[in-house]
Amino acid sequence: MKIVITGGSGLIGKCLSERLRAKGHAVFVLIRSKFNNSNQKNVSFTEKKLFWENAHELSNADVIVHLAGARISDRWTKKHKQEILRSRTRSTEALILACKAVEHPPKHIVSMSGIGYYSDPCFSPQIETSHHGSGFLAGVCLAWENALHVAHLPSSKISIVRTGLVLSNDSKIINASASQFYICGMVGSVGNKNALWSWIHIHDLCNIFSGLIENTIAPGIYNAVAPTPCSQGEFGLAYERFPKKLNTYVLHYWIQNALANLIQRMVHAIGLKWRPTLPGWLLRCFWGEKTVIALTNQNVSAKKLLDTGFCFQYDTIEKSLEHLSKNPTI
Repeated sequence: MKIVITGGSGLIGKCLSERLRAKGHAVFVLIRSKFNNSNQKNVSFTEKKLFWENAHELSNADVIVHLAGARISDRWTKKHKQEILRSRTRSTEALILACKAVEHPPKHIVSMSGIGYYSDPCFSPQIETSHHGSGFLAGVCLAWENALHVAHLPSSKISIVRTGLVLSNDSKIINASASQFYICGMVGSVGNKNALWSWIHIHDLCNIFSGLIENTIAPGIYNAVAPTPCSQGEFGLAYERFPKKLNTYVLHYWIQNALANLIQRMVHAIGLKWRPTLPGWLLRCFWGEKTVIALTNQNVSAKKLLDTGFCFQYDTIEKSLEHLSKNPTI
């Protein structure tokens, strides 16, 4: 199959590209800057302002996977918030119009979105037909998804993957937990240790995209989250059991590993259940509006995916973190 990926230089795009190529698919990556990933094969370089200048790559594509967008994790200045929104809506509109302009439009467009679409907090399980929330992230996700319908593409199916907290050894949440663990031998919480996180292992996420690409999952809107959300407190305790491995060939990393594991054994030996909690108001002093990411409290359902027969490899937070701990390159 000919598969075109936008945003292929990001965390998800890299993992997905490798998997699809390993299966024998022809993968073409459209990226925004000519300075990124210049050593990749089959890359169409486009200027940032002319996002899809090489629209000919879209012709005869079996599937387009649309992952492009500015990073949510960067500081939320007024300018960056505009970039977060514009990089998703304008690139999506341009992509759809480019698909319409080519002689043979793609058969299927699979676009990423986020569970930020739903209300936060939300305590009852949110399904794909649940109403969207309010606030900045919900507005971005709604506008992002609406941009897919800027032009009518009768021959193209459209799917949307609303992604939860992605777990990988390169993700922000894992690195933040590693910093805590290797400083004090435990992992605390922010705001409320009982706040729910709807998460997904990066391999399961790539399998969802692969299923939509290869038509083992019917086109549609799906929540890409594991079937068992966990609380912040549960995440921290699971991480303490399966921490990210540091390079023990470097002396100061070896010392950090040894001290953190010693403290962790002492904590368990005395049965200490207390973990530090950073007050939400204090984090707001540093992060401002972006604090909503750390304070998220969402219960999002994976039932629709499960009903398709999709099997999660990592359905619990313990399985997911254990796998990442044993495979530091993931």
